[in-house]
Amino acid sequence: MPLLVNGARVDLARPTGDMIRAHPHLEEKAKLLRSQPAQIVEPKGLLYVQQREFAVTTPKDGSVSILGSDDATTCHIVVLRHTGSGATCLTHCDGSDTEAEVSLIMSSVKAFSNSSGCGRLEVHLVGGFNDDRQLSQKLTNQLLRAFDLQPEDVHLVTFCVTELNDREEQDIHFPIIYGIAVNVKTAEIFPATFPVKGPDEDLRSAHILTGAPPWLPVQPPCVLTADQHLRCENRTAPDWALFLGAFPTCGFLAGTRRCTDFTEPFHVTPG
Repeated sequence: MPLLVNGARVDLARPTGDMIRAHPHLEEKAKLLRSQPAQIVEPKGLLYVQQREFAVTTPKDGSVSILGSDDATTCHIVVLRHTGSGATCLTHCDGSDTEAEVSLIMSSVKAFSNSSGCGRLEVHLVGGFNDDRQLSQKLTNQLLRAFDLQPEDVHLVTFCVTELNDREEQDIHFPIIYGIAVNVKTAEIFPATFPVKGPDEDLRSAHILTGAPPWLPVQPPCVLTADQHLRCENRTAPDWALFLGAFPTCGFLAGTRRCTDFTEPFHVTPG
């Protein structure tokens, strides 16, 4: 099934600028999102997602009400939500294996939506800018193609990426939005920053050094199973994701869940 905007299939053979001109409401929504000041999100009720992590939950979750991520420059932050069940997934994409990642988050959201007889899948894309190496544009195209390849209809609702998330100062380009959060219970998406990015931020950041596969879910505590996959055994938030990435070399690090790469150019968030 295709990737849709207002019920019409997105023509991926044309430049993204043509898509924006064909659907001006996407640009208007991006402007509205960009105009909002970044809210400071405190740790209570927050599940923070780092680069190459994803998290999925539902409005019934008694422990988590906000999913969020920041520190994105060329990276994109993706929110996928099922309007019937309210199941919501947030991931921080860097282009390492976009098709596999999109398939994984689709499976995660659908697993929490099987009992819902109505609703649709909606995707929100935020991040990137007009960088010199065009890494943002490449990732934008990868994500659009990956969602277009899914067997279910996916409706593109928010498109605040690359040229729509770009500002220029003295001929130097920067992102406007570096981070977003989504309120799982209300579906509100807003620019955000996070003073606390734990738990175990340093251990999660070291994940790539272990040689582990790229995509891990966010859900402590975890244990290593016989098939070398981490499986959730959380007892306080039973609605969190059960779709867990392999972590064969560091199973003893309960709760670690990030793989950092160094593809993004260095940018300092203004402030």
